[in-house]
Amino acid sequence: MINIKFYRDAKGYFKADTESQYQLLSQYFQSEVQGVAAVCEDLLVTIAEIEIGDRIQLEGIGNAYGLKLTADRAMLWNEFSEAELTLELPLAEFKQALEDCLKFLQSA
Repeated sequence: MINIKFYRDAKGYFKADTESQYQLLSQYFQSEVQGVAAVCEDLLVTIAEIEIGDRIQLEGIGNAYGLKLTADRAMLWNEFSEAELTLELPLAEFKQALEDCLKFLQSA
């Protein structure tokens, strides 16, 4: 399980902190989700479609990070890094992080 903390800093900016091995995930949340609940909701709908077989996968690039979702994996990558930075994790863990983020955003 990924330990990720969502919060707003002193200036009100949305932040996500996690262990160094999941740094790309926290950067993804800050850059692509940006504290917008609708982004989490849209991704959770897509994951549900993948889980029931209505959709095979999702792949796309946002502001700076790419995301590929399949039936069992989530892969993130930094589009602008000179070094190849990628993170693969079980789809269930990515889904849990999205659900936790959504809970934070709805309670804030």
